[in-house]
Amino acid sequence: MERPELNQVPLETAMLTLTEGSPGQLLVTMSIGQWDYFLQAAYEEDCILLELDDAERPVGAYRRPKC
Repeated sequence: MERPELNQVPLETAMLTLTEGSPGQLLVTMSIGQWDYFLQAAYEEDCILLELDDAERPVGAYRRPKC
């Protein structure tokens, strides 16, 4: 499965969701370049995708643009 072009959001915004918690907001972690049907469904349902490097440090965040 090929990874589509994702809408990148500021990493700081995603990290605030992790540390402060946002009611009703789901954050899903993924490896660099990873893409599968679960991640696609999460992205389409407005989850934040948090991309982690091999040391599990956050390096990117993605969220579907609001219409």
